[in-house]
Amino acid sequence: MSGMEALFALQDEDVLRGQLEYRRARLPEGDALVAVRAARTATTAEVEGLQVQRLDRARRQHRLEGDVAAIEVRLGELDQRLYGSAITSPKEATALQNEIEGLRRRQDDLEGEVLEIMEALEPVESRLDELAAAGLAGDAEIEGARAAFADAEALIDGELAKSATRREAAVGSLPAEVLARYERNLPSFGSSTVVRFSGADCSGCPYSMPAVEADRVKGLATGTLADCSECGRLVVR
Repeated sequence: MSGMEALFALQDEDVLRGQLEYRRARLPEGDALVAVRAARTATTAEVEGLQVQRLDRARRQHRLEGDVAAIEVRLGELDQRLYGSAITSPKEATALQNEIEGLRRRQDDLEGEVLEIMEALEPVESRLDELAAAGLAGDAEIEGARAAFADAEALIDGELAKSATRREAAVGSLPAEVLARYERNLPSFGSSTVVRFSGADCSGCPYSMPAVEADRVKGLATGTLADCSECGRLVVR
């Protein structure tokens, strides 16, 4: 490989590397992985919210059931007094009956609240079951998306490795001075750091070389590296 062929080969590999790195940073498989992870995060957040609801309602249900149990104990005690031999007057019996009726109304209210809580918990439990299944499916989707992303990255990494090998070979064929000039100009001109001398002009810029400069480049041996006096690119005669 001649020096100028190696220089163009080096530039081609640098262009290819940039393209591959751009593709690697924007892989659709990466976007897909982000999407399924976001969906899984949303599922987890919903599960956590519903679990808080379930716990709060379960605590309230437990507290209400404790109140109902306490009322049942008290009603048992009052029934024993009412129908036992401890009552000594109609007034006392009436007072006990009123208390019993009040407690039973309270018991009915509490049991109604317990029932409402249980009914409210049914859709929560159902949704949690759905989300559990969705979570398992989401985990599987993440694993699949992660594998696809890794495969896509590995494919590009393989191409990058091959390009690096070819670039190294091109660098090895270049004189150090030519390589230094190329690398010095590369940040400014990128994929058109090295261009050919076409007709009487640099093919990399829109400006026409002054006639004197164009004649000077024309007079160089084919394959000689020059600088464009207008844009600063490396021009191969």
